[in-house]
Amino acid sequence: MVKTNKQVETSWAWFVARYEKLGFRSLNQFAGEMGFQKSSLSRYFHLQRQIPSGMMSALCITLKVSPNTLMKVIGEEWK
Repeated sequence: MVKTNKQVETSWAWFVARYEKLGFRSLNQFAGEMGFQKSSLSRYFHLQRQIPSGMMSALCITLKVSPNTLMKVIGEEWK
């Protein structure tokens, strides 16, 4: 499914707001302290790449959200 610019903007804005709410000042800080690749996070939340199933749990725990919430943010359905 092709994502619209609005979907990309919404997903990225949600991600930035979420890590800032958790006390991180930047993507660099969040990625570095939590052990994620900055470029991968950018691709996931700019909807350029699907989040691998093995990464979903770690992201949900780190961002303190449910899998369903994260799936909605990236425009996917929980199946």
